[in-house]
Amino acid sequence: MNLTIEIENKEDYPFIKKLLESLKGVKIIENKYEIIEGVPAHVFEEIEKYGESLKEEDLISKKDFFKLIDEEICKLNSQK
Repeated sequence: MNLTIEIENKEDYPFIKKLLESLKGVKIIENKYEIIEGVPAHVFEEIEKYGESLKEEDLISKKDFFKLIDEEICKLNSQK
């Protein structure tokens, strides 16, 4: 089982780490990445770059998107 804990007060980290290490079978893996909206900062930045590189011809309309979704739902339902 994995568990993620975010500690806002850095001064509490040594205490929390020691407490968790005292539990049987606990392994601490430190994440050195800054997290933005649940994603490591470097990944978030690459996603932003990709979004900025998109051109109008790369995009589809909301109407076309939902049409595509409806077609896929029909395909899945017809397989039953």
